[in-house]
This record gives sequence, structure tokens and C-alpha cells, in this order.
Amino acid sequence: MATFEAQVEGLTGLSIDGSSAPTQSELSQFLTDGAKEILNTLPRSKQSLFTTANDLNGSSQSLTLLGSEVFSVTRDDGTINQPCRRVPAELNGRIRDSDDMMAATTTDPAYYVTNNILVVVPSPTNAQNAHVHTLNYPTVAFGDSAIAKFPDDGEYLVPLYASIKSLQNAIETTRALSNTQFDSAVTANTSEDVELASSHISAGNAYLNEINSMEKQQAKLQVDYDKGIQELK
Repeated sequence: MATFEAQVEGLTGLSIDGSSAPTQSELSQFLTDGAKEILNTLPRSKQSLFTTANDLNGSSQSLTLLGSEVFSVTRDDGTINQPCRRVPAELNGRIRDSDDMMAATTTDPAYYVTNNILVVVPSPTNAQNAHVHTLNYPTVAFGDSAIAKFPDDGEYLVPLYASIKSLQNAIETTRALSNTQFDSAVTANTSEDVELASSHISAGNAYLNEINSMEKQQAKLQVDYDKGIQELK
């Protein structure tokens, strides 16, 4: 399968490299942003198909979420995995107090999140570990050609999203070039260099034609993307 960079180039007509508009680094960011937006549009029932299981035990008792959404948390009580109830972080002292009515136990465990770190109470052990299922947003690079833990029927939307953003980037860059040419034409007119002014105006108009073409393609891709998102839902 073609890389995402090649797919975006095919959809947009742009040539992308390390110094183009957009650059390859910017393209990777567009792809990553697109993957996140697409996952967020899915109903929760479908999102759950692409979660990642994270095990907590005696040597790794907490989980840094890094923005991942938590779907479920369980803790082994020695017999079965008990569902953990979520409590506000400010109540973490109460769930650790065995005399408090909110106290967490092996058969009624709890968890809280503070500073993007998820903590289970009672603390997981090697014998009684905890399991946290999270929806992780993938990082997608321009040279990739597939995305792990991502809906197959929605993967084509990622380069579509990136193509729309790439054209937007290219349009703004080209508009700046066009404005520079027209500004130079004004300067040339001021100095009564008609031939030079005409040259700048011609170059500016060429950029405007390029912008018009890119805007039409961007609008077409936006329609395709919006339609694909609705079908994915």
C-alpha cells in the first residue's frame, strides 16, 4: 500500500518534502490530528473495539494516561476481576481509610486520576493486578501506510483529512507569494517601471489561479471527508 505521503500527494497534486508547504513534519501532524478526530467521532461502543489493555502490578502501580480516555478499570480480588469505581482525586484519602464509608476494598476497589496519572486503590500487587483499558490516539508519520488499532473502514479518512489541511497550508503560503508579487508591482509602478510591474502582476495572477484550483480541490475533498465521517458513525 502507498504511504500516506504518497496518498496525500495523489489527492492534492502537491509535492511534499522537508521544505515544501506543508513540510513532511507538518504532514505527520495533520495525519495524527486526523486520526484523533476520526476516533473521537466514533460511538463509544465502536471506540471500545480499539482500546489497549494496560496491566498494573507490584512494580507498576499507576498509569500515566498521556491524554488517553479511560474505558474500564478492574482489579483482581484473588478470584475475579472486580470493577473499580471512579472517585474524584480529592477523595483519595477517604478511599484509603478503612474506617470511612467510602473505603476501597479488594472486592470494591476504586481509582482516581490526578495530574494525568491513574491510581488504583487498594494498590495492585503481582498476585492481584489491575487492568486499565484506554483509548490511545495513534501517532501517524508521513511514511506510514497503515495505522494499528484503528478502524479499517475509517483509515482512508486520515489522508483525506491531512489532504484538506495540506491544501489549506499550501493556499496560505501561495497567497502570501501572490501578495508579495502585487506589492512589488505597486513599487515598480511607483518607479515607472511598467515592464517590471507587468511581470509582477502576471506572476501574482498565476498564483491566484493556483489558489483557485487548490480551493476547488479542497472543497471537493471536504465533501468526501464529511460523507465518510457520517458513514463511519
